[in-house]
Amino acid sequence: MREGDTGSVAAVPVSDGSTCRCTATPPTAAGTPYDDRPFLAVPGMVEERVDRHPHRRAVSFRGRSLTYRELDDLANGVAAALAGRGVRRGDVVPVLLADGLELPVVDLALMKLGAAFVPVDPGWPADRLHASLRVVRPRLAVVRGSGPRPDTGDVPCLPVDLDEITPKRRRPGVPIGPADLIYGIFTSGTTGTPKCALNRHDGIANRLRFMTRHFAATGDEVVLQNSRHTFDSSVWQMFWPLTTGGRTVVPVEGGFLDVERTVRTIADEAVTMTDFVPSVLGALVSVLDRDPAARRAVASLRNVIVGGEEIDPWAVHRLVELVPEVAVTNGYGPTEASIGMIFHTVARSDGDVIPIGRPIDNCYAAVVDAELRPLPPGETGEIVIGGVCLGEGYLGDAARTAEVFVPNPLPGIPGPRLYRTGDLGRIAPDGRLHFAGRRDHQLKVNGVRIEAGEIETAATRLAGVRQAKVLLAREHRGRSLALFLAADPEVTEPQVRAHLRRLLPRTHVPRHVVVRDALPLTGNGKVDRRALEAWLDRTFVDRTRPSAAPAEARTLPDRVLGVFRTVLGRPDLGPDTDFLDAGGDSLQALDVVTALGADQSLRVGVQDLFTHRSAARLARALAVRLRAADPAETEDELVERDAKVPADLPVRPVGRRRAPRTVLVTGATGFVGARLVHELLATTDVRVLCLARAADDAEATARVVRALAERGLWRPGHGLRLHGYVADLGRPALGLTPQAWDRLAHDCDLVLHAGALVNFLFDYRAHRAANVLGTAELLRLCLTGRPKPLHHVSTLGVLDSEAARHPQPLPETYAPALAVGPTSGYSRSKWVAERYLDEARRRGATITVLRLGEVMPAADDGHPNPRALTHLLLAACHRLRMRPDAPVLSDWTPVDWAARRIVATVVDPRQWGGTLHVLHPVSVDFTDLPLAGADALPRVSCGRFLAGLREAAGGGDRDAAVLLALFPPGAGADEERLRAVFATLLTDNPRLFRRDGCAELERRGGFTDHRLGPSVGAYRAWLGEHVRREADRLLLPAGPG
Repeated sequence: MREGDTGSVAAVPVSDGSTCRCTATPPTAAGTPYDDRPFLAVPGMVEERVDRHPHRRAVSFRGRSLTYRELDDLANGVAAALAGRGVRRGDVVPVLLADGLELPVVDLALMKLGAAFVPVDPGWPADRLHASLRVVRPRLAVVRGSGPRPDTGDVPCLPVDLDEITPKRRRPGVPIGPADLIYGIFTSGTTGTPKCALNRHDGIANRLRFMTRHFAATGDEVVLQNSRHTFDSSVWQMFWPLTTGGRTVVPVEGGFLDVERTVRTIADEAVTMTDFVPSVLGALVSVLDRDPAARRAVASLRNVIVGGEEIDPWAVHRLVELVPEVAVTNGYGPTEASIGMIFHTVARSDGDVIPIGRPIDNCYAAVVDAELRPLPPGETGEIVIGGVCLGEGYLGDAARTAEVFVPNPLPGIPGPRLYRTGDLGRIAPDGRLHFAGRRDHQLKVNGVRIEAGEIETAATRLAGVRQAKVLLAREHRGRSLALFLAADPEVTEPQVRAHLRRLLPRTHVPRHVVVRDALPLTGNGKVDRRALEAWLDRTFVDRTRPSAAPAEARTLPDRVLGVFRTVLGRPDLGPDTDFLDAGGDSLQALDVVTALGADQSLRVGVQDLFTHRSAARLARALAVRLRAADPAETEDELVERDAKVPADLPVRPVGRRRAPRTVLVTGATGFVGARLVHELLATTDVRVLCLARAADDAEATARVVRALAERGLWRPGHGLRLHGYVADLGRPALGLTPQAWDRLAHDCDLVLHAGALVNFLFDYRAHRAANVLGTAELLRLCLTGRPKPLHHVSTLGVLDSEAARHPQPLPETYAPALAVGPTSGYSRSKWVAERYLDEARRRGATITVLRLGEVMPAADDGHPNPRALTHLLLAACHRLRMRPDAPVLSDWTPVDWAARRIVATVVDPRQWGGTLHVLHPVSVDFTDLPLAGADALPRVSCGRFLAGLREAAGGGDRDAAVLLALFPPGAGADEERLRAVFATLLTDNPRLFRRDGCAELERRGGFTDHRLGPSVGAYRAWLGEHVRREADRLLLPAGPG
């Protein structure tokens, strides 16, 4: 909804100049009423056109056409024959015709009788055909009069052949009401029994009348039915032009999958409008791209509707470039709701994020949570729809109907029922709906929720890639991502991986990339997910076969290559294949260095692997290290070098201190950073600039907006004060262009540095580039031009080893240079960064250090940081249904609680230049929290809990594998040793650290938000909803596509 809406109905202009209305009551619902009474059913609309221009061509097939009068007379004749066989109003009749002019004639005849037609493909396998007929249980079925007839069992048939029909001028005259059934469409059922979704006359009449207004129909429309007749979009393609005085072109059976034939048909019939599923559209665009003659052949096209699956931005934008007269409409709507009931006219300004749009007249949509409670704009939830478009449900299946057609609790949507689509979406601030995937196809890999559409969009930005589909692959070691591409021959797997690594976080780059000429399609032209999953299954079987390489001692290159092959599950892996190009991820990198490190003569870290990313290169680097008389620079030597500020760095203090007007934020897509951006936008009037990895600044902005929206933190109006810049903390000059560097140095008044690489399994070298060198670059940016203050978000982990040595809590003023270094790679990198900044601060730079404790979910949503050790531990307890008999103490610092204090230091210059310990002052035992029935979770020995972790990890639970990596090998036999390990998983920060500066800030700012109950309660609710679901998913095989 638009900011400022008051609940009244508002006309919102769409890009083609027409209007599409939406209402802001409730603010999560979109839709509007439109009075087009009196009701007239589709056959009545067609009959009106017959009476107006009886001799105009109505339908064409293979060069033969019927006029409106001929079509009407033939339909009347078939209706009389059907009525003579007992077909009555309300009957449901299967139509077993594959193509031909008989299709529109028979369907119109059934509509005239008030009976519902059900398209059935006579070429379906016998089992599917018989199952469908059992669902319908019809009086009779309509079949072709000539040629072989399908086996309909004991269902009687009426054969129809166009030349054998006796035309009749007299119409049946059956009164048809809005609630009468018009057709049924079979959809796949997860139980194996097909579902027949029934639709009503009022829904289809509303859809067709809206199209007439929306596309400003003149009667000159020529529409190619470009969908299989068993697919619901074929209904509008066949009958909408017949309600406007236009013409329908019926394709040859299967012709819509033959792009070359489609191009010829468009040219031969001067087609002005048609429909494509994105998969077929991509193939069409490929033909148009390489063939100027094909572009000339489709020059008559004026409108294309794209629907059936998620739109491909590259394909639609390229289509408009190649055929400039074409307008593309993104259509959305389930089979259960009158074809499609949400429209959006695609504009170039949509870029790679094309909305599905707004509901058409008399149709409504909302985004809700699992309890059907409306969600605010920007927050992702399930799309539910209502209004006149709703169908009747599933034929003969009241149980499955009741599962998805539910009572309507939303006052802003008229009618007693809603349909739960199972699709995820969000409503943007401008009121348009955006599709966000399927509720049952959410991807979570290594604890990270991943949106497949983001990867697919990024992949299609590579030249030569026409189509992309991401699947969740289930391997013997757990879950991973698989990306399938339809691309030109010159596109290679390494090119794709390099391209994706430039656009996406490492966690989002698929392990498996398969480049093909074309992706397999289903009969409806959609990507065949089952065929792709079958390919993955076969591939994994091949890869788990033992390698032919001997297992005895080998040369160093052989040993390294053997480890690569074993860890990656690629027995055919070549010595020069890039580890990341082969699909390696961070956990597998750890597996590689652990396996190689078992040889005491080899000193190898994760960063060595990421620097030398093939087995051959890594082996050569290790060989040089082994031969060197003077060993490579040790980590301690590297740390000392990194902690020194260059003598020639022009360090200067900030001049006049005043509240910032523009703040540059790093880490804005992360758990803490997104909350900081929200706090700045929601509670101050500052302009916020954000650095993010992306292809360009627009995509960087979109990534930040998406990160906030996914957490429910995006609000209308925020976009006016938010701008993203493409950057990378791990690259020199932050990866900024010289122009962007100078612009940021000039525009920003303060830098809030919350970005970091966080992986508690990685060593210092792996964290160094982003966390140490990136911090140094940010300081250099602050000192470019006029000096600017730097706020550095750090961790108490930089001092916890030192604090444990002191009898009293460590004050905020304790110098990091005096402390013993932390042992974990992440904390060690933050310690070095703090030492660097502390030296710069002593030389005059205005730097504020903000050390965080254990940052936990906010009170307003309960969503955890999926990578946090605290969450991994608590979630494991609930998946395993037990908790270890060991205290695990630390602070519980809600992220919103911390963000309020950090932002208070940003806007108040009096707080600049110091160090604050930002942590909640109360110690919490994480194994004794009342979370989601924790009191009912039995306490078990640490050994028993560890055994449960091993079992879960062996079953593919990657989170359990990460936790397991923190325990020393063989520790399971010693209970006391295990209790000690559990006790050191977290640090009891409130016992070890003072927080005087933070307490003074709270007193000065009047903070009173010290109750932990709301945060714990929100997280408890989140666990109850998500953890058990995730545990169940791990036990299930891959579902159908």
